[in-house]
Amino acid sequence: MLYTPYRDFLKQLFPTYPKIRKLPLNGGMTCPNLDGSKGNLGCTYCSNKAFSPVWDLDKTDILCQLEQFLPPLKKKYPDAGVLAYFQPYTNTYAPINKLKEVFLPILEHPEVVGIAIGTRPDCLPVETIDFLAEMNREKPIIVEVGLQTSNDETLKAVNRKHSFAEFKDAVERLHIAKLIVTTHLIVGLPHENLEDFKATAHAVKTLNVGAVKIHPLHLIKGTTMAQQYANGDFELLSFDAYCEAVAQMIRILGKGVAIERFSGENPSDLLLGPSWIAERDRIVKEVEKLLSLKKA
Repeated sequence: MLYTPYRDFLKQLFPTYPKIRKLPLNGGMTCPNLDGSKGNLGCTYCSNKAFSPVWDLDKTDILCQLEQFLPPLKKKYPDAGVLAYFQPYTNTYAPINKLKEVFLPILEHPEVVGIAIGTRPDCLPVETIDFLAEMNREKPIIVEVGLQTSNDETLKAVNRKHSFAEFKDAVERLHIAKLIVTTHLIVGLPHENLEDFKATAHAVKTLNVGAVKIHPLHLIKGTTMAQQYANGDFELLSFDAYCEAVAQMIRILGKGVAIERFSGENPSDLLLGPSWIAERDRIVKEVEKLLSLKKA
């Protein structure tokens, strides 16, 4: 294999299961970049409605969500272990008592083999990491810390409201607590180029994360970024430029960092572009071709 697929990463964590399937859940949390703590506009590209199938279940009891989605998943994958995935918004942005109410019933469920928690690097205080480490002694806890880019100027421009230094600090503290850390990156943010993408890959590699999820930039209707694009402020990456960037990033990351994905999500009626984003097989084929043509 030209890179380490995420399934191999999961196989090491859960060796008794033939496969692991993620089951998205909504923990009913928000984000400091939406509730006024840091801002109320969110990241310029962000639209949880477009990115998560459970974005609107914030008022639904967490066990009710699990019991709703678990049977069809187990019917389709009867031998799979279930990794509960707290996906939309920032899933450590709450007091410890709230986190316990959300996470512990899922952790204790017999069908759940572990939990993946999507969050931000600036929402991981000491007491939260201590709680996650406590849960990790029961079942594996994967902390998915969003970064998107290591370029602080870009982070500022897309209104992330945190720096790369904050990301680095959070990852290092999670490692000290012996937690499993992965991250998310976006290729194609405005005004970034191949050198920026490579620099992000180098920066992430130095932090020894377990896996990386690489997203092509999704331009979503109604976002600030969509308006910027309409104003002619930036251009979208071409298919070829995206695949070249991903191939070079994977070479830099090496086989020690698993690749969760590098193709786009299913297109929604909110997606403005790029037009090739849902062509998963084409993207994978081209990236793997590029990887095979050049030495790591």
